[in-house]
Amino acid sequence: MQQEKLSAPYKSVGEAKIYDYDPDLSAHPIPPHLHAIPNQANHKVDSVLMRFERLLNWTFRSMMLLAGLGLAVLMFSQVIMRYVLESPFTGIEEASILLAVWIYFLGMGYATREREHIHGGIVSLIVKDPYKVGVIRFIGSITCMIAAIIFGYFACKYALKELDRGRLSVNLRWPRGLWSASMIVGFAMMVGYFLLETINEFRYLRRTRRARQSQQQAEV
Repeated sequence: MQQEKLSAPYKSVGEAKIYDYDPDLSAHPIPPHLHAIPNQANHKVDSVLMRFERLLNWTFRSMMLLAGLGLAVLMFSQVIMRYVLESPFTGIEEASILLAVWIYFLGMGYATREREHIHGGIVSLIVKDPYKVGVIRFIGSITCMIAAIIFGYFACKYALKELDRGRLSVNLRWPRGLWSASMIVGFAMMVGYFLLETINEFRYLRRTRRARQSQQQAEV
């Protein structure tokens, strides 16, 4: 009996146990209206956008995979050159940082697509009305999108400054803009996926409101 009480606030997801502070966010897979990409197209435009997004998703995932493999190869090579051949090449460290930065910002955008970024559950603990929770999430998505736009603007400004000044890396003499471009791509991904997420949540609110109005009319 005591074990059942301890496991009551937890919900099983596969083999993992998570604290079910928010039933929607704790559901796997995430409900379509909370996901940046809908499960099905309701219009012809949606199908075109979904195909285009799948192409972008495949491209970004391939870039992350290649960058990760390249980083592993570079780090292994550096270890061999430094401790076995005793002839380290500092340019490998620069290239490793370049790949790591690209992996980080591409992963940031991909986490936004999968809605794996950090969420707070206090709203679901205080507000019990699903429609009001949806409104708060809609406002939160808009706020996150605006914040990503602001940070993306400063990232673009910084990258353009790097290119205009013609700054180069110390050892490889590569343009510093290659490092800064990762920020632009990452924030652009975030803005795009937050926009899709906002559209999906807005559509969900409209459907929920219509269903509620229909239910109220039927009760009257």
